Amino acid sequence: MAFSPNVAVRNVAGLNIPQHDYIAFTYHGATNNAQTVTYREGGSTGTIVAYVTFTYVTQPPTVDNTPLATVTRLASP
Repeated sequence: MAFSPNVAVRNVAGLNIPQHDYIAFTYHGATNNAQTVTYREGGSTGTIVAYVTFTYVTQPPTVDNTPLATVTRLASP
């Protein structure tokens, strides 16, 4: 698949992510469990266009590979 910069991500009902060119991840402590994904337009200091948050069966997760319970997309602040 060819890379196409500045193209909106495929629209999935309820999880549409607006056009962006930078993605940053945060994790729960020292685990490999993602806490949030932040999408920005304009690079690492650009405008936040959306957040995706992850909730786990054990919250907060304390071990790697904790089962995922929910994924929520939040609009930009």
